[in-house]
Amino acid sequence: MNHKKRNVFRRTVKVFCFTCVCLLFGSSLAFAATEPSTAASSKGTIVKAGIPATSDMDVLTAIFTRRSVRKYSDKPVSDATIKLLLQAAMAAPSAKNTQSWEFIVIRDKKTLEQIPSFHPFSKHVPGAQVAIVVCGNTKLEAAPGHWIPDGSNASMNILLAAHSLGLGGVWTTFYPYADRTAGIRKLLNLPDHIMPLNIIPLGYPVEKGTYQDRFNPAKIHNETW
Repeated sequence: MNHKKRNVFRRTVKVFCFTCVCLLFGSSLAFAATEPSTAASSKGTIVKAGIPATSDMDVLTAIFTRRSVRKYSDKPVSDATIKLLLQAAMAAPSAKNTQSWEFIVIRDKKTLEQIPSFHPFSKHVPGAQVAIVVCGNTKLEAAPGHWIPDGSNASMNILLAAHSLGLGGVWTTFYPYADRTAGIRKLLNLPDHIMPLNIIPLGYPVEKGTYQDRFNPAKIHNETW
């Protein structure tokens, strides 16, 4: 092979190699664009749902006009409404975001009718269309006793959400009364680490309460006592 032919051959080989490199590089970019990285795929994807529902009642109106309701109509409360109330409950703040609450939904009238036998202030409970027992899971709480404020926050959300939807309810406490706690624990077969806080009977109110101004300046202390 003479010198001229060798130069042509070398140039041909160089062009071929350059073309191959370009093709391989382009393929790798396309693959990277279509395939998720190992780091990203290992983390999983967070599903962000929209707000479950809205109400025509603003927050301040709900706070100021909510009343304890103990008389309910026969109008049924749908499962979808109860789910919405529980979504509101689980949107409440909790210590270190442990969400130590648990909820038991009761529709069985025979179960509701047994509660007044050990709870002296629950005669209104059997008249409810449905009731939610708010409990604390002591295995999940941030520190001993934190299940109480966690469950209390969730309970308030239930009561406010119920009112905003035209429902009535009332906090009916179990804790810290030993007899009431023992009664509901036996009735619902609660394990030892589940602490019953209260029961919230729910239904559409027969009568609607009016606003009561409970603001008391004497309860306010600035800077120190």
